[in-house]
Formats: sequence, structure tokens, C-alpha cells
Amino acid sequence: MRLLGDEYVKSEFRAHKDVENPIHIIGFLTEWQMYAQQIEGDSWRGEKLDKSKLDKMSDQQIGQLYELMQAIRKQELEDDDPGHEGKQ
Repeated sequence: MRLLGDEYVKSEFRAHKDVENPIHIIGFLTEWQMYAQQIEGDSWRGEKLDKSKLDKMSDQQIGQLYELMQAIRKQELEDDDPGHEGKQ
């Protein structure tokens, strides 16, 4: 699961590396640091997304979040299915 999260964050980092607005940069780096701290343990498992953060997301961000959720669910199903062992 961490691999999926890491790839997603790396992709987002690349997509935002040329952003010049300081507010966006600070917001992104703050969230990046929070992600890094949370991923160190399993404290993030089962954690609900803060509604205030969800309310601030654009339609595109919500769509990306939905795609991430679907990918995680698919990966969990494959991890639980012995017939998918080693397949990707």
C-alpha cells in the first residue's frame, strides 16, 4: 500500500514542482511533511479525511482522490486473493 501512496505523492510533487505561488508551495509542502510523518507508522489506517480539507478540494482533486481510493481497494482485493499472488 505504501508503494501506491509513494508513487501518487511523487507524481503530485512532479506536477507541482514549477508552481510559483508561495501559498500553494507552503500548502503542498505542509501536506507532504504530514504525509511523511504519518506513513512512518500505521496511525493513518482507518483515518477519515477531514471534511474541511475535502470542502477545499477542487472537482479535479476530488476525482483524483476517488481514483486513488479505487486503486487502493483494487490492490487490497488482489492482496487478499491468493489467485492474484505475483500478478499486477
